[in-house]
Amino acid sequence: MGFSSRIAQLGLVASLALACSEAPLDVAHVDLGKMEGRWYEIASIPRSTQAGCTGTTATYERKSASELLVVNECHQGNLSGPLRSVAGRAVATDLAQPGKLSLNFGGFYGDYWVIDVGEHYEYLVVGHPSRDYLWIMSRATSLPQATLDGVLDRAKQNGFPTGILSYTKQQ
Repeated sequence: MGFSSRIAQLGLVASLALACSEAPLDVAHVDLGKMEGRWYEIASIPRSTQAGCTGTTATYERKSASELLVVNECHQGNLSGPLRSVAGRAVATDLAQPGKLSLNFGGFYGDYWVIDVGEHYEYLVVGHPSRDYLWIMSRATSLPQATLDGVLDRAKQNGFPTGILSYTKQQ
């Protein structure tokens, strides 16, 4: 195969990779009421806003048919370190797709989409259409390995870089 054919082949591979990462992201159908309560972070794509966090949780409280109060907490440094807390609101701008939430933490806005949820709301996966953000959450401090493997496989199929996930230490 000649040089120009290899270049064309590489261009095709690069185009396919780009198309996969820009593919639309499906949102899970969720009941915002069933999201209420405390969730433990199992893993996430590392973010500077969560640097040094451990024992991370998110608590959702339903405020209306389309809005949740979100309180994120973590211990700084280690599980007995100081507690850091931030509150915001998540709003479903289209009730036909309540899993497609817009998150506001006091001037910081972003898409916060529920892309996977357990049949009994034992876990949920939140991501961003860019695939730059991903959080795997559970009602318990851990997930059974088979469940976690399934979540990771689906996230990877959706174009998320699961190889860079950071696993959160819980109590």
